[in-house]
Amino acid sequence: MTTKPPPISPRIERLLLVPLVVLPIFWLAGYFFPPINHDVAAVLDVSTRWVGGEKLYVEVIDENLPLTFVIHALPVLTVKILPGTPTFWFTAWVVAGIFASFWACRRLVRLVPSADHALTEALLPPVLLFLFTVLPNEHFGQREHILFVACAPYLIASMARAEGVQLARGSSIAIGLVAGIALAMKPHYLAIPAAVELYLLIHRGWRTSLSDTIPWSIGLVAVLHFVSMYTIFREYGTFIMPLAVEAYAPIGDAGWRSVLASNVLGPTLIALVIFGLIAVVFTKTLAARALVVFGIGAAVSAVAQAKGWPYHVLPALSAAILLAALTVSQTVDRYLPISRSGHHLPVAVISATLMVLLYFQAALYTPPFYKQRQFEDSIGGRLQHIIAQNAPHGTVLALSPGIYPLWPLINYIGGRMSMRFLTMWVLQGVYATCDDFPALYNPPDTMGDSEKLVFDMVSDDFAREQPDLLIVDRIAGIPRCQGREFDYLEYFLQNRTFADAFEGYEHLTDFDRYRIYRRKKK
Repeated sequence: MTTKPPPISPRIERLLLVPLVVLPIFWLAGYFFPPINHDVAAVLDVSTRWVGGEKLYVEVIDENLPLTFVIHALPVLTVKILPGTPTFWFTAWVVAGIFASFWACRRLVRLVPSADHALTEALLPPVLLFLFTVLPNEHFGQREHILFVACAPYLIASMARAEGVQLARGSSIAIGLVAGIALAMKPHYLAIPAAVELYLLIHRGWRTSLSDTIPWSIGLVAVLHFVSMYTIFREYGTFIMPLAVEAYAPIGDAGWRSVLASNVLGPTLIALVIFGLIAVVFTKTLAARALVVFGIGAAVSAVAQAKGWPYHVLPALSAAILLAALTVSQTVDRYLPISRSGHHLPVAVISATLMVLLYFQAALYTPPFYKQRQFEDSIGGRLQHIIAQNAPHGTVLALSPGIYPLWPLINYIGGRMSMRFLTMWVLQGVYATCDDFPALYNPPDTMGDSEKLVFDMVSDDFAREQPDLLIVDRIAGIPRCQGREFDYLEYFLQNRTFADAFEGYEHLTDFDRYRIYRRKKK
């Protein structure tokens, strides 16, 4: 004889689910405290200089595609009409995008036929909110984070399209354009729609795919962006792109085998395979297959970048976690049907339990806001104090291979990098390998075009702008050669223009890995 479970107050059921929405909102508030992600800060700085009147790819040079700076110009332009800083408004715009994407995804989930069950419909939205807000942690605002937030409606719509749902034309165009803008920020990202649309083409046939406006909208953005590289931003296509292929590609090039075996991508791929097999065998839904294909495309994108940096895996990792939640919920809904009307409690308990597990694991993997909590005592916080005390105009020129910690401290002090390049990435590429018995530095008259360009541009910028501080990184990010370390200061002192300007500087202090020189007082 079975005992009927005692009735549970609807208030208790709601209390179990409310934290799944409230907690991410409080979590988002933490991202407004410094420091913002260093790569984000550097891109924001370039956009700020561009909006401020400097010519992009001429007076401020970076290897990122034009659309990246167009997107990051939005918070810079917001500052012109509202109080605040670009770093604040960047975070605010990302948070706004998260809520907009979450709202769209909640509506789209209801259109997926196989998700029309109690647990699946209840679990997917809070999992998405977790992936938008908690999973990124120190990578909040990175382009891969923005990519997943912007493409989540495209992902859910693709799950619906795989199961025969035709979205309204206006919704399809909006979803495709938003996804297209995010996907066009890096060419590697296009592996995602290529994989998804190929799967849908095979499954639905070419007639249905050709009449679908989502892939056409994505393709339109990609084509317009490509054309802009040779028209509006022609310096990118004619100058920066060849320079990036020559000098940026070799930096941190781990090779696809090393990337596949990395600490994050390797386990993510294993999880995608396992969850994918379980989803295909047990849930038997086309929506799950579309999600698997999205994850594969995201993994291909990470491998294609050939750097092995953890944030490159963020979209694939998000797809794997979402696939796990979909597999659990759809399996329960398929084999242990839960009615919406009479069994709210199991849905609430299962959803709350799984979400607590995700939050717990995320907190163990990366302590929440550890960079914010220790910012004042970090290298960045202390270096910011040194610069603020000794650079009255906030101008610095840093001979360093790294973005961090110079960014975001330059953003926070309202400072300026007094040269066209943000880092020494071109020299890293030129000197990426040490050939047999070479000179440590190429003589100026034997330098290639790219190296000579940097050699002269940095020297000219230093002499013209005369920054308050010259910061020299003792770790060059270049392999030892002839048993010696590459020294940026020694290298640039070969240039007479740089050497003459350097005579006006004196040693201030050594801090961590940096030698800091101050402009002499007249």
